[in-house]
Amino acid sequence: MNQIAELHSLKERAQAIKARLHLLDKRIGEIQGRQGIRDFKAVVDSDRCVGCGICEDVCPEGAIIVNRTARVDPRRCKGCGTCVDVCPQGALSLRPRMM
Repeated sequence: MNQIAELHSLKERAQAIKARLHLLDKRIGEIQGRQGIRDFKAVVDSDRCVGCGICEDVCPEGAIIVNRTARVDPRRCKGCGTCVDVCPQGALSLRPRMM
């Protein structure tokens, strides 16, 4: 692997770890009784999405519709990250909501 490809791969892995840490922190807060505003939403990388529909099937809020590629309804998305965890292509990620 050349250095540019390795750097790209490392950045993607760091971003995924950051999103997962946020989910873990949020779950800790829920267990401790702190219900906060969900400040993340799922976003689709349409270049990676192959339209398999797994994310649509697992979304507990029904926020994802798949035609050729997945599309997330940001009003319905609660930022739980379930779709991010199951996407075999790595096409979904969590991004901060813009206030």
